[in-house]
Formats: sequence, structure tokens, C-alpha cells
Amino acid sequence: MHGKYRLLHDIPCCGSDFRLVPKDYEPFCFYFIVWKIVIYKPKNDMANFSIVVVPTKKLSNGRHRIRIAVAHHSQTRYISTQFTLDSASQLKNGRVVRHENAANMNACLRKLINEYEEIITSISYLPAISCTELIRIITYEQKKKGITFQAVAKEYMNFMKGEEREKSYKLYKIASERLVKYMKGDFPLIQLTPIHIQEFAKVLHEENLADTTIRIYLTLIKVILNYAGKMNYVSYSIHPFVLFKMPASNVRELDLSIDELKRIRDVRLLKPSLSMVRDIFMLTYYLGGINLRDLLVYDFKNKNDMRYVRHKTRNSKKGENEIVFTLQPEAKVLIDKYMSRNGHLQFGKYSSYKQIYSLVFRHINKVTELSGVKKKVTYYSARKTFAQHGYDLGIQIEKIEYCIGHSMKNNRPIFNYIKIMQEHADKVFRAVLDQLL
Repeated sequence: MHGKYRLLHDIPCCGSDFRLVPKDYEPFCFYFIVWKIVIYKPKNDMANFSIVVVPTKKLSNGRHRIRIAVAHHSQTRYISTQFTLDSASQLKNGRVVRHENAANMNACLRKLINEYEEIITSISYLPAISCTELIRIITYEQKKKGITFQAVAKEYMNFMKGEEREKSYKLYKIASERLVKYMKGDFPLIQLTPIHIQEFAKVLHEENLADTTIRIYLTLIKVILNYAGKMNYVSYSIHPFVLFKMPASNVRELDLSIDELKRIRDVRLLKPSLSMVRDIFMLTYYLGGINLRDLLVYDFKNKNDMRYVRHKTRNSKKGENEIVFTLQPEAKVLIDKYMSRNGHLQFGKYSSYKQIYSLVFRHINKVTELSGVKKKVTYYSARKTFAQHGYDLGIQIEKIEYCIGHSMKNNRPIFNYIKIMQEHADKVFRAVLDQLL
């Protein structure tokens, strides 16, 4: 437009305002319009919800499903609800009418829209997403509210199946089943409170379970809840374990003295099965208390050194800690005795982890009894004994931890400056094993 005036819509971002303004006022009008957009633009970015039926999406039985229409960025998508109507005329201006359950349905639908509005107010990047993406976020957040304890426990335990952590899997299963039984069935995670945990622990005590057992069960349940939090399945303003104090763990007196270990090593055993159990126990000690699963999967063929990452800590959040040390002569004798052609250890007819674990579990007490050791001994005793013998020699704890594959505490000041290497580990092994000479 020529002359003294021009149309306001010629100015960028002015929308469709067709008022005439003087040319001299153009700068003022331009900044005025931008200011208006900054103030009012967010209203256009907010999604709008409405309760509707879609006549073209009639169900096969002739009924109409009530849906929530989500309008965002000039697009409309629908979220289905569980409510259906006999006729589309039973929904008027977003409210159910002429229906026997109209009041309850309207209350539920209003509550649903309130929940949706609460969700979108928490989305800081709302202007950047499409209507379809918004629908996905809303349905995901709604799903989280109904996710149950058993669903999360099952998901977490499935990871253990993949990692072949059979023993841990069974413990988690028992612990979760006990909680579900106490709660009288599965329940939404969000409903679990500190009072529930306190009362659950009380029930376990009333069943005369040992403190150690109770601590294990509750620790595993806490792990599942923490997993749910990390996966954003639930967010507790007050964590269910905030008031609960775990029973103190008892220190297991399972370590053996030098003399007791020598007796086990030197006892004459007539049954092959008992000899195998003794050899497995001693080899475990010679290899720094190695876990049975790690021992059975290791390929010893043509190896003078042992280099492995413990199965138990392989997927820990602190990362993998590789253990490397030279195989000592005491260990080599037993390895050569049981090593098969493929480099793995073979203990007679016992081939699987479960069979060998059962063999040791069933017969270790008989071995110790025949050796004259009057103390409770388990497979774990080999690991505990190696660590204790090293400590008794005055060896640095960091070096012992490295040899047995224990998680080393990075918050110790000295550990910020040193790195345990194979040379250190070999000296530890030799010093510990020399006590048995």
C-alpha cells in the first residue's frame, strides 16, 4: 500500500491484523507485536483436551467408545477410554447424558483430563513435540501409575536369568512372593508406603525367621524398588524404606587357621567324590577364593597366568575390575589333574555348575569332619580364609581385595595414587601360600 499509511499485516509476525497505521509508527508497532507474541504465544502451544465420540469409529457391536481428543499444533489425535455408549447422542458438550451411570462416568473422565493436564504442565519442551509424540508421553506416564510390583520384579529377575544367576534369581523370587502375599496380592508400586515395610518386617519376625534371612529379603525388595526408580517407573516423595533399619549382618566365622587348612589338604579320603570336593576347595583357596562359576568357565589350556573378571561384578555400576595373577605351583598341580582337552576343568561325571555346586554343598562337611576340623565350613570358607591369612600377614587390604576380586573402595586416599598390578598380586599369593609349606 502506498502513501502515508500501510497495512499492519505487512509487518513480520503481525498475524492477520489489518488495521491501518502510520508509516512513522512502524518501529513502535513492530516491537509492540513481538511483545504480544511473547506474552500470548504459550497459549497456542498448550494442548487442548475434549471428551468426544467418533461416529466413524463405531464398535462392531454398534456402541460408541468415549475418547479423549488431544489437539496440539493443529493436529488432533485420540486416546481411547474404557467407557462406551449405546448412542453418540448420549454425549453432549463433553458430558455423558441419559445414561444410568452418567455421574460416575463424568467424574472419571474429568479426573482423567485433570491428570493429562498435570502431565503436560511438566513437559518443558511441549512446543517442540508433535501431537503424536505428546500422546505417547501421556499414555506412558499413565501406564507408570498402574505398574505393579510383580511386573517390575519379574522384569528385573529376567536379567538374572540371562546372566545365569540362578541362586540370586531364586532368592529374589522368594522375597518378592513373600511381600505380595503380605500385601494380599499384587499392587501398584506407588501404593507401597513405609508403614507397609515396617509391618512386613514385623510379620517376618513373627514367623521366627533369622535376622540374616529378613535382612536378605528386605535388601532384595529394596533393590527392586530402586531399580523401578532408576527406570522411572515410580517416583516416591517418601521412599518406603525411609523408616526401616536393616537388621545388622552377622560376621560369618567361616575362616580356617593355617593348621586347620593343612588338615583338610592332607587328609586321606577314600571316596573319589570326597577327594574331588577337597580338591575343589583347595584350588579355590589357591586361586584367591575364586567363585565356583568363574572357576568352571575358565580356559586353563596353555596358561601360566589367570586373567578374568568376576561374574558377580561383571555388570556392576562401578565397571569391570580385571584380576590378573600368575598360577602358583600348588594350583597348577590340581588344574593339570582335572583339566580336560578343551582347557576347562572336568570333575568326573559332574559337569554342570549345578551338579558341582551340589556336590560341594553336600560333602564339604564330611571332608572337614574326616580331617578333624571341628568348625562349620562352606565353599565360601576358602575365599574368607585366603583373605584372612593375607590380612594376618599384614598385607595391604587393597592388594588382598584385588587378589580376591573384591570391589575396592575408591574413596580411600591412598587408592587415588596407586594401581594394583600383577607383580603385587603374585607377591601376595606367594606370601599366603608359603604359610602352608
